[in-house]
Amino acid sequence: MLYFRDDRKSRYGTTMLIFFPKDALRLLRTMAPALLIASLSAAALPLHAAGSCEGTSREDALTLVRDTTGALFAAVEAEDGVHSEDPARARALVEEFITPHVDLKGFSKLVLGKHWRRATPEQRQQFLEQFHTLIVRTYATAVTTYTGIEVRYMPMREESRPNFATVRTVIPRADGEGVKVNYRLHCRNNVWKLFDVNIAGVSMVTTYRSAFSAEVKRSGLDGLIKVLQQKNDDVGA
Repeated sequence: MLYFRDDRKSRYGTTMLIFFPKDALRLLRTMAPALLIASLSAAALPLHAAGSCEGTSREDALTLVRDTTGALFAAVEAEDGVHSEDPARARALVEEFITPHVDLKGFSKLVLGKHWRRATPEQRQQFLEQFHTLIVRTYATAVTTYTGIEVRYMPMREESRPNFATVRTVIPRADGEGVKVNYRLHCRNNVWKLFDVNIAGVSMVTTYRSAFSAEVKRSGLDGLIKVLQQKNDDVGA
C-alpha cells in the first residue's frame, strides 16, 4: 500500500496520509496511455464549486488532507492496528474520518460523465450507494495493512479556477525518482471536499471512468450498478 508521512506536526502529531492502495497504482501505470485520452473527456465535465469561500484558503485544503488522515491513523494506532480479520472495523473508521470529506456526488458525476446526465433519479441514487461502498472498501483495505513511508508536501500554488486546490506530494523511491501524488479538492461554502486523486499523472476519476464506461457499453447503467452491488456484497459477506 502507499502511505505518506508529513514531518510537520499537526494537532494529531506526526501525520500519516493514505488515499490510494498500491495495487491501484500498478493498474494506473498499466492503463496510463488510454487514461490520458480518457482524461480529455473528463475535462469536458467540470465541477462547479459554488458558494462563498472567502473564509478559507488553499492552505486549508492542505491542512484538511494532512489532519484528517492523521486523525484516522491515530485511531488505528490507538487500537494497536486494524487487521484484515476485522474489515468491518476498518470500514467504520473510514466512514468516520474519510468519507465526510469526499464529494461523492461530484465524484460520481465525473466518473459516469454522460451516463450520469442520462440516468434516472433512481439509477443515480443506486449508483451513489454502490460507489460509496466501493470507495469505503478501497480505503478500508489500506487501513488494515497500515505502515508508512516518507512524503514531501509541495508548496501550494494559485489556480486559474476559483475555489479549487491541488495538494501536491512527492513520495521518495529507492531509485531516486519520486512518485507524484496529487489530491484535487474544491470548496463550497467554506468547506473543502476531495473529488480526485492523481498518481504519476493518472487520476482515480479517469481510472474509474474508463472501467465504468466499458461496463455501461456492455450491459447498460443498470448492469454496472448490478456488477458493483455483486462485488460489494461478495466482499461484505
